[in-house]
Amino acid sequence: MRVGVTGGVGFIGQYLIRDYGDDYDFVVPVRDKSRSVRIETGARMIESDYTVDSLKNALQGCDAVIHLAAKGMPKSRIPLKMEDYMPNVTASANIFEACKEIGITNIINVSSKAVWGEQAEPDLLSEEEAPRPGDEYGVSKLCGEALAGFYNDVYRMKIKSYRMGEVCGLDLSRGMLNPFWKVLLNASVNGKPIPIYGRGIGGRDLIYVKDVTRALAAGLDKDGKGIYNIGSGRITTNMEIAEAFCKVFKNEAGIESYPEKEEWGTTKCLDVEKAKRELGFEAGYDLFRIVEDIKREYNNLEIM
Repeated sequence: MRVGVTGGVGFIGQYLIRDYGDDYDFVVPVRDKSRSVRIETGARMIESDYTVDSLKNALQGCDAVIHLAAKGMPKSRIPLKMEDYMPNVTASANIFEACKEIGITNIINVSSKAVWGEQAEPDLLSEEEAPRPGDEYGVSKLCGEALAGFYNDVYRMKIKSYRMGEVCGLDLSRGMLNPFWKVLLNASVNGKPIPIYGRGIGGRDLIYVKDVTRALAAGLDKDGKGIYNIGSGRITTNMEIAEAFCKVFKNEAGIESYPEKEEWGTTKCLDVEKAKRELGFEAGYDLFRIVEDIKREYNNLEIM
């Protein structure tokens, strides 16, 4: 199967291209081939400015498309405006339109649980729960889902929108990007105490990047359309994550608590039963396997 992958040189895309290169013929639209990460699997890089016409050229002959490209959530507390995220909406519109015009109906659109923010009422969020974004990033992802629904309804396409939990893992070209996980990794590697703010009870709805790529591969072979939650089905606390890093990295410096500092966390967890039922997907990595694999990937990066 020939699969177009937008965002194929990004965090998730690098794992998908590397680990599934023998299973799929990947085509990756990139804005500048000279600045793209080198991928060893033979994936074809095709320059595209992400207009409809250039995407039609890049994706011609593909059987399916995985749409990963997006400006992500900010890694700092610097406020962003809606205009910063409008490229996400434009890119989704252009990708769906290009696919419609060249006859590609099988598309996976990667969205986020950010479409709910923290404003949703229940702590277990099903696909039927009304979205209530809490930031501009969530709004841009909700717009992408609305566009996908429009193309499904009007043009009879089969776009699946994956609402992701917090995707964790080591970026293969830039190291650990998430500030919380970066602090944990650096402390663990250097044998220093892991700082935990508050009581460490802040929660995260985690999904490991390699489970994400497996969910993407699973969706390519399914005829369904609509919205699917992709997560672990549970909340993991910051303290649990820190303890796992200490154990896996054998960090005797342990954990250093700062109870006076504010901790971040959520109680909102994705209901993943629909993905299990219709996609045959269930997360396979528990917390310790996640940290063990992060350690392996980190050691491989050090060798390279």
